[in-house]
Amino acid sequence: MLHVAIAPCSPFSVSTDLLRQSAELARRKGVRLHTHGSETAEEEQFCKELFGMGPTDYFESVGWLGEDVWMAHCVHMNDSDIAKFAETGTGVAHCPSSNARLAAGIARVPDMLRAGVPVGLGVDGTASNESGELGTELRNALLINRLHGSPTALTGRQALRLGTMGGARVLGRQNEIGSIEVGKLADLALWKIDGVMHSSIADPVAALTFGALPPLSVLFVNGNAVVEKGQLTTVNEDRIARDCARAARELAARPV
Repeated sequence: MLHVAIAPCSPFSVSTDLLRQSAELARRKGVRLHTHGSETAEEEQFCKELFGMGPTDYFESVGWLGEDVWMAHCVHMNDSDIAKFAETGTGVAHCPSSNARLAAGIARVPDMLRAGVPVGLGVDGTASNESGELGTELRNALLINRLHGSPTALTGRQALRLGTMGGARVLGRQNEIGSIEVGKLADLALWKIDGVMHSSIADPVAALTFGALPPLSVLFVNGNAVVEKGQLTTVNEDRIARDCARAARELAARPV
């Protein structure tokens, strides 16, 4: 199975014809569609001024809703938008840290889950989230969504599911990854939660989702250990860090 996405960075940086043609091409080739949607209030206002409709209705008009589509953010969505995502199976990558970093707002994740929208977790990019750790998003999703006004808006287990089966469903890979089951890929993360930072938290799920991000003891991808004791096993981390720092300095020094 080919897991590829046709993904314009923003739906409003390309033409309507290109969006429609991209959806047609993706479905001919059997690949998925991804973009950012309903991230800011300004985006919604711009869409209404230019197209006479909100982002979700616009996506629908160009064929960008469906089980083969997932969108990052989806912060500014009304009841009708959420209902359309649920009806069509359109997925959402919830990016709580990025949304907080940019003051974009709080996505209505509890309402989406109740409606049946597929929701997973994302980190966005380095331009809007200097930390690319998905583990951090577990805690931030849990806490930020409680700012809707209820301490039960999202539970620790719901947050964990967003980062596992939720994300697998958003990517259309729920039959391969997202849970520990016979026949699925051997993708497994083992977190160390018996240290001093988590010693007083009785529930291991609460330790992972409410507590500090624990050390990653080992990470298996398709049965191969790619992280051991918090260190990548397949590459030299120190060399990559030096190369990234040098590239960042060079990029910052370029004239605008």
